[in-house]
Amino acid sequence: MVKVKRQIVPANIAKNVTYADKNPVNYITVHQTGNPGKGANAKAHAKLQSNGNSRAASWHYTVDDKEAYQSFEDTAQCWHCSDGQGPGNTQSIGVEICINSDGDYKKAVANGAKLVKQLLDKHNLSIDRVKQHHDWYPKNCPAQIRAGKDGITWSDFINMVKGVKVSKPKKTQTGSEQITKPKANLSVDGKWGDSTTLALQKALGTPQDGIISKQPRNSATQSLYGNTVQFGNGGSNVIVALQKKIGAGTDGKLGPGTIRSLQKYLGTPVDGVLSRPSIVVKEMQRRLNAGTF
Repeated sequence: MVKVKRQIVPANIAKNVTYADKNPVNYITVHQTGNPGKGANAKAHAKLQSNGNSRAASWHYTVDDKEAYQSFEDTAQCWHCSDGQGPGNTQSIGVEICINSDGDYKKAVANGAKLVKQLLDKHNLSIDRVKQHHDWYPKNCPAQIRAGKDGITWSDFINMVKGVKVSKPKKTQTGSEQITKPKANLSVDGKWGDSTTLALQKALGTPQDGIISKQPRNSATQSLYGNTVQFGNGGSNVIVALQKKIGAGTDGKLGPGTIRSLQKYLGTPVDGVLSRPSIVVKEMQRRLNAGTF
């Protein structure tokens, strides 16, 4: 459990950076401060809010490698998600994880996961109610987790919240020599076409031609771009390998069920829909580029 110190922002300041209604607390939204400066820890950010933030922004909790500070009651509607009076601001608790250079980054992220778990338990919420800032608005936040800094990806963070021990096999074994996974150079545009398929085939070790073959016509396959999909019967080797990795049924056919499993695996919103462009494809492209998929 993370020790939380209460330093609630005075009402005369809070009124300038919160909405007036009550937050029903349907979600927990995770951010990272974006401030790597020395001393930019949880205490410093709590002090910033108490003294009146220079920006039109507010959030409930800040956590670092040692402790957490609470600046607003959970029921406050803070301004932390860039979505105006959308659900990010009005229905979620904002948790900022510090990235100060004089702190222990991995410990801060671990404490952030513990704090999120405490809040889920407190408000009787399920793990699918944990969101990234990016889920509400196209800002790259939490940036370091989204980039897999120090080997901790968003799916790892979700596993930490669940209490699952995260083991990071960063390298694969070939004989007595270890080699890193291949890194792609994809445009992170959320469009699943032949280049994304080719990168996926390389990462999963299947034949590399940029083609997903023998696929049914459904909402998922018809949302792919270019000539990456070939329709027919039987299923594709790369989809079988993908399904094994993400814990889906291994029939080799890309459909809503596999997309739902991929969304769960990558920690993006889960609806089984492959949009054009798609948030889950963007996350997959980022990890293929980083060699962490």
